[in-house]
Parts: sequence; structure tokens; C-alpha cells
Amino acid sequence: MEEILHSVSIFDIQEFVSTLYQEHYALENIESAYKKIRYYSFMKLKRRWVKTAVRNYQENRGYNKELRAKHDMISAYVKVAGFEGLYKEFHVKTIEDYMNLCITEIEEWAEDPNQLIHTYPYWSQKTVNQKTTTLKTDVLMILGEVAKEIDSTKRVAHHSPTLAVDIPFFGMSDRIKNKTEQLDEKLNDASQLNLELLNYDSVVPKYKDGVPQNLSVLVSKEFIQELNGKVPDLDAKDFEAFTEILSYRDISFQTSRKIIFPLVQLVEKLYANKSGKSYDLTTKRLMKLGYYRVAGHNEEGDFFIRGLFSSVTIKNATTLADSQVIVTVAEEVYDDLLKQQIVSIYGEQIEQLKGSFAYHLAFVLQKERIASLQTGEQSPVRRHWRQFTYSIRFNKSRKSENLRELEANLDRIKEHEFILKDWHRSGDYYFFTFYPLESWELLNHPDTLLL
Repeated sequence: MEEILHSVSIFDIQEFVSTLYQEHYALENIESAYKKIRYYSFMKLKRRWVKTAVRNYQENRGYNKELRAKHDMISAYVKVAGFEGLYKEFHVKTIEDYMNLCITEIEEWAEDPNQLIHTYPYWSQKTVNQKTTTLKTDVLMILGEVAKEIDSTKRVAHHSPTLAVDIPFFGMSDRIKNKTEQLDEKLNDASQLNLELLNYDSVVPKYKDGVPQNLSVLVSKEFIQELNGKVPDLDAKDFEAFTEILSYRDISFQTSRKIIFPLVQLVEKLYANKSGKSYDLTTKRLMKLGYYRVAGHNEEGDFFIRGLFSSVTIKNATTLADSQVIVTVAEEVYDDLLKQQIVSIYGEQIEQLKGSFAYHLAFVLQKERIASLQTGEQSPVRRHWRQFTYSIRFNKSRKSENLRELEANLDRIKEHEFILKDWHRSGDYYFFTFYPLESWELLNHPDTLLL
């Protein structure tokens, strides 16, 4: 294609393509714009070219080119090679049979939407202006196909910063109330170096092995006081709220780390209604996302403390219709988004998992799915159950209860026939057979996250 564009003096291909996109697709409904180009500029022109070529040949008029020139060429060939040579070379007995094949070839070409205009057998005989115009149409057809694909995946794309999949902020079970205590021994020394820790108490794990030994889940003392010590845990519904809020970013996010949106927008998305109860539940979820932290030590022994939102403000909170939410995301979440360190899932199935722990689990599995391909890991992929605790808090009281919950949601994902094709357990290990990755799942989609 590059050589063909150069042949009509189009050398700055990037500028050529960018201009066409801005003029024909950027501000239009992509599907509608593509259909118009396909019908009026593409298919109608192909049919008109073929109709003209056949008519000129049959009526022996116009310039001596295309089918007329083809007739002259084959007639000259027969004079030299005879009809025996014609049959031996082209498998036809007469000149008329040969020409009928040529006509059939271009008529089929005219009706084939997958053959671009520049593949016309006699395209080289067209004028420079005709070539330039039709190359624009060809490029617009290609752009339209690509833009439609991106547009369709954008509508069903769900994204999570890697941080929210790599650190167990969210528990697997909902309606859990956490007990808290003063900072545990692991954090006493660290609190002398990081004064922020003094504002937090530790969450007492329901199951001691439900969180990796190097991590502690913290909750703000202010939040504990507001709730009289009955602290609701972060759950799968909070993860949904988190990813939904990130989708509300606008151009100001890049410089402010802030996301501003009407509270009612999130209420309707999470609960499909605008009742007072749904308003209260959504407000509590926003507070939870702002008040929880995870602290710990990495493999090098360095201390860290991570959060999702560094602040949450609800303005005009007494009136649902007028309430505005101002969220400032944590620096680490901000960095993930800007650096495209994200886990993305494309497909309508992910939307159907909302309302269950399976929605969060799907992101964890998607990351493992991509990692296994990148490292060349053999299928089925083996994972110890403890590896999941680095992404999800096992917040039920017993190991057996946590694993039953995990397995029930593995089945939910498998039933939707995406990401996870099959799984089985042997002792403490899980074996996963993932669906092969589509080529577009490996591509970066900066347009979906950066403004």
C-alpha cells in the first residue's frame, strides 16, 4: 500500500491518513459514516467502472483500454499462437470465451466488498486523479473497519489499574463487618518513620492466612469513630464502584488527579434506581474507598502504604439531584493510569458478572492469562491458592469457606465462556485452562484511558 501511495505522490502517509480520519470520522458516528462511504464512494464506483468497461467493449467505443485493449491483446496472441495455443495457455477455445472470463472477473470484483478499488485489474490504466481519489476511498474503508472495531470494544471495555489487582484491597465476601485494633507489631517501627500510619488502625483478619504475611489492611480512625466501630469491609461492589468512577475522568484529570461527577450518576449505575437507600449505600462505598489502606514490606524490605483514593468530598450531600463528588485518586493509581499499567477486559460477558465477586476475580484471572502467555507458561496454568491472597482478601473465617467462594465464582466466569475455559483443583493447587488471547487483547488502547 505504501508503494501505491507513493506512486501518486503521497509521501507523508501519516498526515494523509490523519487528515482523512479527521475529515470523515472524528466528529461523526463511525458506523453511519462508514456505511455512507462504503455505499456511495466504494461500491457504486466499483460498479460504475465495470459497467463502463463492459459497455465500451461491447459497443466498441471510448478509449482503447481496459477490456478493449484486452481484446486487442488476445487477438494478437491468437494470430501468433493459434487457437491451440490459446487453449493451452488460457483453457478457452475462442476469443469470445476468453473475453467472457475477463468480464466475469471484473463483475465479481465489483460485488466483492473485501477487494479495494486499487485491486481493479485495470487500475494502472486510470488517470492520476482517479488513482488519488480512489486511494482516499480505500484508506477510508480501512480506517472505518479499524475505527468500528475500536469503537465497539470501547463500549464494552472494562479497565482496572494494576494496583487494584496486585494488592488485596477488596475482600471476596460482602456484608462483612471488620474488627480493628491498634497497629500490629509489624507496623510499630514503621509508624515512627511514616506519620500517616498514626491515623489508622489495623483490620483484624477473619482468617489469618487470608492476607499475605507481609501485608496489613488499615482503616482510618476517623471512619471507625463515625461508624461506632462497625466497619464494613471493601467488597466486590466497591471494586465495581472504583472502576466505574475511573471511567468518569475528563481532561482535567491529567493535571489535578481529580475526578468530578454527579453522585446520582454512580447511584444509578450501581443500583439502577435513585432511592434514598441506594444513595446512602453509594455514599458509604465512596467513604470506604477513601478510608482503607494496605501497608507492608516488599521483597527488598522497603516499607510501603497504598490507597485507592487519597480524598473523597461530597458537595450538597443533602440533595441527591445536586450532589457532586470530588475524588482525588492516590498517586500510585494515577501513575498506573498514565503509564497504561492496567488490566483490560473486552466483551459483554464481563458486564454480566457485575454484582458478584466474579467481576473482581475476572480481572485477576485476566492478568494471569496474559502473564502466562508472555512467559510461555504451559497450559494448564498452575497456581497455589495462597497466590490469590495477594490480589483478593479471603475474608471468611475458614479456609474451606474461602475456597468454596472462590470456586463458585470460577464457575460463574467459566459459564460465560470467556477468559477461563476450564479449571480443576488438586490439593492446594488450582489448574487453569485459559481461552487463547485475541490479537487485539495484546494491543495497547491508549484512547480508552488517556485523554
